Amino acid sequence: MTQGFVASFDTRRRRGFVQLGRKADLIPFSVHQSEAALTTGDAVEFAVIGGKAGLMAQNVRPLRRR
Repeated sequence: MTQGFVASFDTRRRRGFVQLGRKADLIPFSVHQSEAALTTGDAVEFAVIGGKAGLMAQNVRPLRRR
């Protein structure tokens, strides 16, 4: 799993972008309604997969804060 941050997230469409670092490219993702709500700036972990249109983040979930 890869770790990064939510760069943007549209709660209505349940789609957004994650970023690996401050200067890294944005990777699109979408979540199902049953999954946790995300907000911009949240630290997350995810898997990166290749798709027809390029890279996509899958299984995006917030990191637990200790």
